[in-house]
Formats: sequence, C-alpha cells, structure tokens
Amino acid sequence: MTSLYSAEQYRALVLAGIPAPAPRALPLDEAFGCVLAADLSAPRDLPPFASSAMDGFAVAAADITGAPVTLAIAGEVHIGSRSEAVAGAGQAVAVPTGGLVPRGADCIVPIEECSVEGGRVTINVASRPGRNLRPAGEDLRQGEILVRAARRLGPADLGAIAAAGFAEVHVYGKPRVAIFSTGDELVPPGGSAGPGQIFESNSHMLGGLVRRAGGDPVYAGWVPDDPGALLKALEEAPPADVVVCSGGVSAGTHDPVRRAFAAFDEVSCLRVAVQPGRPQAFGLWLGKPFFGLPGNPMASLVSFELFVRPALQRLIGLPPEVRYLSAVLDGKLDAAPEAMRFVPVEVIRQGPGLVARTTGRRRSNQLATLARAGGLVEVSAGSGLGPGDDCRLISIRED
Repeated sequence: MTSLYSAEQYRALVLAGIPAPAPRALPLDEAFGCVLAADLSAPRDLPPFASSAMDGFAVAAADITGAPVTLAIAGEVHIGSRSEAVAGAGQAVAVPTGGLVPRGADCIVPIEECSVEGGRVTINVASRPGRNLRPAGEDLRQGEILVRAARRLGPADLGAIAAAGFAEVHVYGKPRVAIFSTGDELVPPGGSAGPGQIFESNSHMLGGLVRRAGGDPVYAGWVPDDPGALLKALEEAPPADVVVCSGGVSAGTHDPVRRAFAAFDEVSCLRVAVQPGRPQAFGLWLGKPFFGLPGNPMASLVSFELFVRPALQRLIGLPPEVRYLSAVLDGKLDAAPEAMRFVPVEVIRQGPGLVARTTGRRRSNQLATLARAGGLVEVSAGSGLGPGDDCRLISIRED
C-alpha cells in the first residue's frame, strides 16, 4: 500500500500531469464561457461616430440661445447612412435616435421641444453643446483594452467583442470530459432497481460539476466490476480531453480500477488524507488525464472539487485553485485523526457574512442530504471546530 498523500501533495501531483492549454480561434457564438487567451484591444473607437441620443434636430447651440428661434431645415439624416446635409448657420438637420450627427451641429434638440411647419422648425428651448449627443469613442477609444486576458466570456463580453467588429476570438476551449461509472449494483434511472441494486447517479452529478467548471461532459456509460471491461471501455470511449471514472478505486477484491491498472505504470492508485475521498487514482492513459474517484457520492464530489476542478481550470486557462469561502460555524464538527475532513453544511447569508450550519447527517453516501447542503466545511486533521469558530468551505451551489 502506498503512503498517505496530503491533499496539497496529491493536487500538485495531478497538476504536474496536466498539459498546458493551447488557444484556438472560435466563432463568437461558440466562445461563451471560454477563457480569453490574450488581451483584446478595440480596433476603432466605440461608438465609431458621434450619434444622436434622441429623435429631433441637430443644430449649433449658439444658434438657439435666444429660443424660441426658427431655423431652416437643411436636410435629414437616415439611420445607418451618412447624410450630406450640414447644419450651417441658421439651419437644422432632422436626425433619428442613433443617427450620425451632421457637420456643423453640436447638440440635439428633442422633437418634443420643436414645432415644424413646412421647411422650417421652431426651436422652443435653448440648449447647450453636447446635449443629447453621443460622442465617438465615448465607450472606448481605439487601442484601449476591450476585454482582458484570462476572463471567462459572458454575454456582455461577446456583445462588446461583436460591436468592435470581431467575428471570432482566441480562447482556451472547453475541455471534453468523458464520464464513466463502475459497479455491478448500478442500474440506469428510469427503469426499476432490484434487490441490492441502486440507480446510477454519480455520472449526472459529475456532469453538472464539469459544466460548472467550464467543461463539456460526455457520458461514456456504465462499466461492470470487471477490469477487462473497463480497459475496453476506455479504449472505445468517445473523443475527450479528460476521463473521469467514479467507483472501483479501493483495495477491494472486486474494485476494477485498481485491478485494471495493476500491470501498468501510467495510472497510480493512491491514498490521500481526505475524508471522504481517501482512495484516488490518477495518471495519463492513452495520452489523456485519467481520474479515478471514489464511488460514494460525497467522496466523489469532494474529490472533484479538490483535484479535478483545478485540473480543468488549468486546461481552460484559469489559475488552478480550490474555491473557498469564509464563514462562521453554527454547530460542532469533530476532526478526523489523520485526514482533512469535509462536512456538508447549510450556508446562510447573515448580514455581510456567511453562516455555516451543520446538518447532523454526514455519511458520504447520503446524496439527498448533500443536495440540501450549500457547502462543505473543511475540518483540519486532529482539530475540530465549535460554534462561533471561523471556518472555510467549498460552495457546492450557485445560488
């Protein structure tokens, strides 16, 4: 049996086996949620021209200081096109919202403040330069940073990039993660479960975790407790950048992961000082990172957050780290003697901070309890926590 790794030691081992990501160009409609590979600068002013913020008349403010003033209508600007009309002395040009401001004008008078008769308009209210006018470059000047590198692109980012004229962007793509579940006792949801059987759930939980981490899950199916069947399934797996397999990593007689890789050096089965989640497997199999996670749901989730998520963060171009929040504990949590322990808690916002409330149910197979929890409190080995103690937790909910 191998020595016991700390969570930090094992995470470092994992990250050392994760290749550096390579950026690629993607169309904007495929880049949502991806991480920008390099700073993106504006190739032109945004907006690129001075435009009207109102329907009305473009005039020179100096011409209407004595309003009401009647001016000749010198022309009209049509949206999306340039007009040859000029707002000369004693003249006004009709302009729609978003229309290009004609030469000679330095403000827009709203149509509600005007009276039109024939080819002339009476401006009833004096105005000031710049009123109702959107200047060129008001949002961003040419050459300024539009979106910074290492940002995960959201809807507004994509809109800004498109507004600058880019049809594609260089990003780190979303890694495809093939997900397997092992166990003779598993049956798919939607059917019936006989004596000793349970519905397979880990792949669905892990798929959600992969999506939240920025990857694309590929459900590769169920594998029986047979090492040969597991190796065959891995060889025939759909194309993926990473493989995650839940179950079968312990030292039991029928655990397939440990037996499947016993004759190979590429994947190692290790013990990590984490509860739940002590048995782990990791290596490069068929050139891809392979994670073997414990089958108990909470152990599988803890393992994902501590080890798989940081690996996926590296692949998508983000710093690999565990996402911790600070909270005050409402309850008592005992420590494990030689392992970092993670306990599900309710997370409640109270004033400016968070309160972590213990649920009283802590077994790693209690998936319904885990679904009701909002986070996992970390309890250091040999040192418990009591009411009012500061603690740190991993959030397992988005709300």
